[in-house]
Order: sequence, then structure tokens, then C-alpha cells
Amino acid sequence: MHQRSLEGPRAEHMIQLFRESLNDADMIPQEKSRTAFAMWLKFQLRQEASRQKWTVPTYATWRPSFASASIGVVFGLVTGASVFTFLYRERVPSISANSLLVRAENWDTPHAAASPGVAHQTVQIKTEKQTFKRSVYWDVQGRHRPKTTALSVDEEQLRSTLGEAGVDWNQPISASTYQAWHDRQHIRTDRIDRSGLHLLTLTTTVPDGEVSEESLTVRDTDFHPVARRVGFRDNETVEIAELDFTILPWSAVDPNAFEPLGGMEEQVGGVGGHKMAESQPLLPVLHVPLAPTPEQLDETELTVRLILNQLAADTGEQIEIHRLPQAIEVDGLVETEERKRELASRLALVPRLKLVLQSAAQMREAPLTGSEPVSVQAASLPDHPSALEKYLRARGRNVDDINAMAQQAFSAALAISHESGAIADLKTHFVTTQQTSVVDSATIVELLYSHHARLETALRQEHALLAQMEGGVPFDGRALAQGAGSLSDEASRNLAFVKELTRTDAPAERGAEAIFANMSSTLDRIAGAADQAYGESAKDSRRNTEK
Repeated sequence: MHQRSLEGPRAEHMIQLFRESLNDADMIPQEKSRTAFAMWLKFQLRQEASRQKWTVPTYATWRPSFASASIGVVFGLVTGASVFTFLYRERVPSISANSLLVRAENWDTPHAAASPGVAHQTVQIKTEKQTFKRSVYWDVQGRHRPKTTALSVDEEQLRSTLGEAGVDWNQPISASTYQAWHDRQHIRTDRIDRSGLHLLTLTTTVPDGEVSEESLTVRDTDFHPVARRVGFRDNETVEIAELDFTILPWSAVDPNAFEPLGGMEEQVGGVGGHKMAESQPLLPVLHVPLAPTPEQLDETELTVRLILNQLAADTGEQIEIHRLPQAIEVDGLVETEERKRELASRLALVPRLKLVLQSAAQMREAPLTGSEPVSVQAASLPDHPSALEKYLRARGRNVDDINAMAQQAFSAALAISHESGAIADLKTHFVTTQQTSVVDSATIVELLYSHHARLETALRQEHALLAQMEGGVPFDGRALAQGAGSLSDEASRNLAFVKELTRTDAPAERGAEAIFANMSSTLDRIAGAADQAYGESAKDSRRNTEK
């Protein structure tokens, strides 16, 4: 914000206070707090900008309006400072290292009375030389031991190295094994930080030995361990992150993956044998979590939407978001393995997320299955001059220019339809109320702003194409159609008009001039509906934030 945008000594005083707070190192919040405050402050600034944009005062009333806006900005800074102070107080978790580990160990506590099933965990192990995934299985009742599988030379060496650091190869993110390693360090320093949205990281530093520090990351909602990091004194680092976790029925698992119970089954027949089986489980097991609440699933879905939005993965890639009873599923197809890894690395630590991504490169390399022959037949389609082609060729335009404008118009209409649908979807599924958290509210506003900005860009592109198609003739004097529909309906209508303008599979039923007029009025209605949708949602979020 520039100082010239404000006026008055009070505004100058507030700016000076804000500068002083930036110079105070103790007031610098961590990632979550800084992100939430930045979202909130951007929301305040956008609100002031939108009010100045939508209000068109006369010259005589401009000064009072500007002064009111300045007072509003100053008020936003004061309120922002309050939120900043609150977030700073919340940045340091009020929990001890021992308490965190005790709660996290609930996931490793044997439950012989639990419903039969198999825990399946997919983890990613990353070193300086390699990155690979592993699937880990264990019996939730702790009675069956998984069979030992042959490892490659590199995997065996890594297993041995991690074993010396207290990491169990069969449960690499176990809080129990971390606690055991932690308690063996007679001299240690523990630090707990907030490392992400609803994530707590315990970092233990030791002065001697091959390991210099280890860290365990858990979700603060249920203390489920999701990542472990081992730093060696020779600067080598091993990072282990959970990608997926599910409880499977025994019918979905190959029984040959586990060792047979053998004599133990016979011992369990008696009362004493049953007590022995319960008191001496073969495996530590994970505590089966309760189903997440709708609010927790909303939080996960909003986080996923924001990450995909920031990576421009929601603008054209074949990625879909599905809500399951236990998690949010991201399913899709991307072009390259590099893009797949980029998305997976950003989404890896999001809680309650199931990630199912494939790459086109990987599918092209996979051999075809099945013995059926693949038949490819050529088909011819009718080719009629489109309404746009007739109109532009009559005015001396060449075929290449006509095809280029048709493609650009169709791409702009698709973008308008996509962004309008995203705005409508956010307004339908995520209604801001007094119970909505500040972070969720700010995320909704951030997503709405991004989709609204992309929509405005696409609208300007299509308006410019219309002017170019008509030879620069402005649209003044055309009355807007009455009874405008919803934002998504108007966007669908605009896409239908563009298809009608450029279609070549059937003779044109209307002239281009009539379609131009429909497109122009529809674009104006889309712009108005988008401004109204964004403005209403932003106001709701602002009221919720201030409360």
C-alpha cells in the first residue's frame, strides 16, 4: 500500500506503527499465521478497491467518498493488526513433546478387540539419490505378521541406515519407534512448530551420534503421524511422507502377504491362550480413526482447491475432486511425470486426502492388454461454411484469420464457462457463516478472487474478438436482454452462441450479426452476475472475519 493512497495524520501514524511492527523480529508469524493474515489483508484491500470501482461519484462528491475509503482502509489496518496479534499468539503450539508423542502413539496401540482388517499405508521415501513409494500392510488386531520380501541392494542399505536411526522399515512413520529413539537420547532438545495447515512438527536435536536431528509431523486434529524426517550428521537427509492410508477388509488383501498363525491359532482356543494372544500382539497397529466431520472435509477440500488453483491445475487439466465418506479424493490425468510429482509433492501433507494421479506419458509407455484387435476407421464429416466464415469472407478476410478467430473465440468461451462454474460451485458448496473459521473464510475469498480475475480476462478477450470480427464497430445502443439467468446459465448460453457462430457440421441457420448481438448482451450479463456473486461472498466473509 502506498502512503499517497491515504490522507490525514492518523493514517500516517497507523503506517508508522505498521512499519515498526514489521521491524520486530518477534512478531514474524510462521507459515500458517502469515498466510492467513496475508489472505485477510488482501481481502480488505480488494474490498476497498471494489467499492471505489463500482461506485462512480461525480466530481463534487469525490472528496467525501475518497475520505470515507481512506477511513475504511485505516480501520482495516487496525482490525488487521488485531488479527495479526491473535495469530501471533496462536503460532506457538501449547503442547509438550511428551504429550504429543503420547497422543500420537494411540495410533500404534494394539487393539485385539478391533474389527478385523488390514491397515494399508502408502509412503514416499526421499533421499538425495532417489525417491520411491512403498506400500505397507499390517493387521489392525496385531495377530498376523507380514512376510519378509526381498529388497534391492539400495533398499537394503537404506533399511539398515534407517534402522540405526530408530526407524522401522515396516512402519516408517510410527510414533512408537520415534518415542523409543527419543527416549534413548540422554541429551536432546525438543521443539514443536506449526508446519502447515493443522500440522504439528516435533523436531528433536541431539549433540552427538550419526543422527543430528529427527522430526515427526502429526495432524493436530487427531495426532495421526503423516511424516518423519531423519537428518544425519554427514548432511544426508531422509524424508518419509504418508501419501495414503486406508483400512481394508481381509477379502481385499492377498492372504499370502502375511505369515500363517500356525501354532498360535491352537493356543488361542483356551482362555489362557486367548489372554496371551491379546497381551502379546505380534505387531503394533494403528488406531482406526473416527469419520471426519463435514467441517473437516470442507477444510481439506478448500485447501486442495487453493493448491490446485495456485499451481494452475484447475484451468484445463483433467483433474477432478470427489468427496468420500472418509476423505477428499483428487483423481486425474496430467501430461508428464514431472507434473505429476509436482502436484503430489504439494498435496502430500494435506490431511484426509486420497490422491489418484496418472500421467499421459506413463500410460503411453504401458503395453496394451487384451487380445482384441484395435481397429481404426476414418470418417468424413460434412463441411459447411460457418456463420462467422460467411460474414468475414464477405468483408475480405482470409481463411487463416477466420480459423484463428474462431479458435480464440471458442477458447475464451470455454474459459468463461469454466470460471463461472467454479464461482457458482464455491457459492453453492461453501456458504460462509459465523461458524466458518478465519482460514476457511479467507481461502474462499482467495479462490473467488482468482476465479473472478480469470473470468474478467476471458470476458475482455471475447469482447475484443467481437469488436475485431465486426471491424471495430462498438456495441453501444444494444439493449440488454431482460430476465438474466444465473452466472453458470449465462456462461453456458454464451458457449452455445459461440458454437452456433463457428459450427461447420450443418448449414448456418442465423446470420453472424444476430449471433454477435446475443453474445454481446450475454457477456454483459455474465460480467454483472460475476461482480454480484464475488461482491456478496466477499461481504459475507468480511463480516465473518470481523466477528
